[in-house]
Amino acid sequence: MPTKKIFYRLFLAITYLNLGLCLILWGPASHAKIYKWVDENGQVHYGSQPQLNNQSVETIKIRKNTTTTPRISKEDLAIDAMNKKEADAERARQEALRSPPVEQKIPASEKRRLCQQAKSDYADIMSRGRMRERQGTTGEYVYLTEAQRQQRLSAAQKKQREYCR
Repeated sequence: MPTKKIFYRLFLAITYLNLGLCLILWGPASHAKIYKWVDENGQVHYGSQPQLNNQSVETIKIRKNTTTTPRISKEDLAIDAMNKKEADAERARQEALRSPPVEQKIPASEKRRLCQQAKSDYADIMSRGRMRERQGTTGEYVYLTEAQRQQRLSAAQKKQREYCR
């Protein structure tokens, strides 16, 4: 238990140290100025420190770059609208071609058998307190949780509603 406190305090100390270093190092860089001057040969120079003996030093203002969203032309909007209409038309055509699912008819004898099986499964689940199953690969018994038991119970009820009508 004490080791958790030690690690937590060490983590906090490292975090605060990193935060402090970032603030210290970021501060001067964010307030740096750029200077421009022309030397005696007419050459223009830029630097972070002005030249002391030169009178023609000026400070350059640096604009912050703002991100802009790309401009979308009317032609691009028209093309997008046409593409959307074509895609919608294609989707509608595909839906029309798709046939509705065909329900398979189950013979009455098979329905009776499935109904009896569903009733038997439901009765077995209700009569047991705790359920267990044998694992297929290892052959060991595994107990089902209550949520799994309830899931099996609802599946048996669903089968009863489907086949016992």
